[in-house]
Amino acid sequence: MYTLALPMAVARNLAAWAACALLAGACSGVASGPSALASADADASASMAVDAKITDVPLVDALQDLAAGDGQTADAAAQDGVSSADSADAKKSGFNYECKPLTVESCVTACGSAGQRKCLKEWGPCIPPAEFCGNCADDNCNGLVNEGCAPNPLCGPSKQPCPVALIKVAEGAAVGTATLLHLSAAGSYGQGMAKVVQWNWAVQGPAGAAGQFQPSAQVAEPTFLADVAGQYLFQLEIADDKGVAGCAKALATVTAAASPAVAPSVGCADGTREGFVDQAAFPQIAGCSGAWDKPGITPDGLAATCANQGGNSGPKASGSGCSAVDLCAAGWHICKTWQDVAQKSPSGCAGATPADAKPKSLFFALRQPSADGSVCGSWGDGFNDVFGCGNLGTALEPQKNCGPLDRVLASTQVQSCGFNEAEPNLGPWQCLGAGKTHLNEGANVTKKACQNNSCQYDGVPLGPSDKGGVLCCHD
Repeated sequence: MYTLALPMAVARNLAAWAACALLAGACSGVASGPSALASADADASASMAVDAKITDVPLVDALQDLAAGDGQTADAAAQDGVSSADSADAKKSGFNYECKPLTVESCVTACGSAGQRKCLKEWGPCIPPAEFCGNCADDNCNGLVNEGCAPNPLCGPSKQPCPVALIKVAEGAAVGTATLLHLSAAGSYGQGMAKVVQWNWAVQGPAGAAGQFQPSAQVAEPTFLADVAGQYLFQLEIADDKGVAGCAKALATVTAAASPAVAPSVGCADGTREGFVDQAAFPQIAGCSGAWDKPGITPDGLAATCANQGGNSGPKASGSGCSAVDLCAAGWHICKTWQDVAQKSPSGCAGATPADAKPKSLFFALRQPSADGSVCGSWGDGFNDVFGCGNLGTALEPQKNCGPLDRVLASTQVQSCGFNEAEPNLGPWQCLGAGKTHLNEGANVTKKACQNNSCQYDGVPLGPSDKGGVLCCHD
C-alpha cells in the first residue's frame, strides 16, 4: 500500500484532474494542473490519508508524480506517460517516441525497391539496398540499372522517356564528421538532344544536422558539410531544357562517423560503462553512473575534486567530495552541449540506455545551457534545467531545439529538479540551493541523496550512484 497525506481539497482536485487528463477530454468545472492543486492546498484546513495499491497503470503514476509536488507542468506530466494516446510500450519504457529507438524495419524506397529505415527518436530515411544483378531494375536508386553487373540479355537498353538523375559523392559513402562533401549531378542526362538545366537537392540527415547546400540547392555541383554523426540521404530531382522533369529522384547515402577515429575505451573513471555500453559502436561517448556532492554540471570552471575516483564502482561511489567531472576518465570530458553529443554518437541518444534497463532508471546529464522553458541555448545563455539522455526525466520535443537529446530535469518549483522518480525518496538527484533554484538546476544539481541505499523505487533499494550520472565525450 502507498499512503499519501494530502489536504482534503488537494486530494479531491488531484483525483478529478488526473481522471480528466487520462480521458483526454474537456472536464467542465474541474481546475487543471498543479497550480489548481496549490490553490486548493491554500484553502484547505483539514487533511486526509489516501491509500492506493501500487499498480502499473498511468493513473497511479500521475497521482504519484503530482502528489509529490515535484514541479512538473501539466505538459511535462503528460509527456511522462500520462497521456491516454501513448502506447503500452511507451508507458512501460518511459519513451514517448513514434518508434522504439534502434528498431530497424523494411520500407519502400523512392525508386520502388525494398529498403530499410532505423528509428532514433523518429523514423529515419528509407535507405536503398545495394544494386541487385538478378533483375532489370534500379535497386539502389542512383538512376542506373545493374551497374557493376555482368551484361544481362534479358535487360534491354533503357528507353526512359524523361531525364535520368545521377548523384556522385567525391568523398564516397563513408566519411568522418566535419567532412565537406562535394556532390555532383554531372552524370545526369536528358533524352535525345535535351540537356539537364535544373537541379534541386534535398537531404534527410541525423537529428541536429545543420549543414546546408552551398552555394545553393539549385546548382549541379554543391557542397555540403556533414557536421554530425549518422546517416545522410541525399536526393536529387532534375528537369531538362524542354521542361520535362526527371523520371525519378536519384538517391545517395553517406554515413558520417565520429572523427577523428579513436580506439575503443571505457571513458568512465571507474572503468565501467552503464550507458552507450557497446564501446565498439560508441567509441567516443559513454554513459557513466555515479554520485557527486559538489553542486553543478553546466557552469564553466568545473573541475575534478576527488581525483577522478567517482563512479558507481569507484572508491568514491558515495560521491563524497566529488564533482560531476570526477565520473569521466582521463582524456574524456562531460559532453558540452547537444552538438558534442551529435558529433560523438552515431545514433544520438538512441542506445544510451541498455535494452534491459528498467523504466525510469537512467539519466545521463551533460553541460547544456538554457535560459528558460527547457529550450537548448548557446554557451552563456544560463543554467536553467539539466539536459541529457536516458529514460528518466521529461521527454524533450523537437521544438526545444536540443538536437538528439531526449530527456530533461526541469522544475517550476524551488528546491526541486522537477521529476518525481529522480528525487528522494525515489532517486538521488537533487537541485537544492539559494534563491531561484528552479531557474538554475544546472548550477545546483547533485547526486548525493539516498546514502546507504536509503531510497527505494519499484521495490529496489537505491543509493547515490543509482539512476544514472553523466555523459562523457572523448576529448
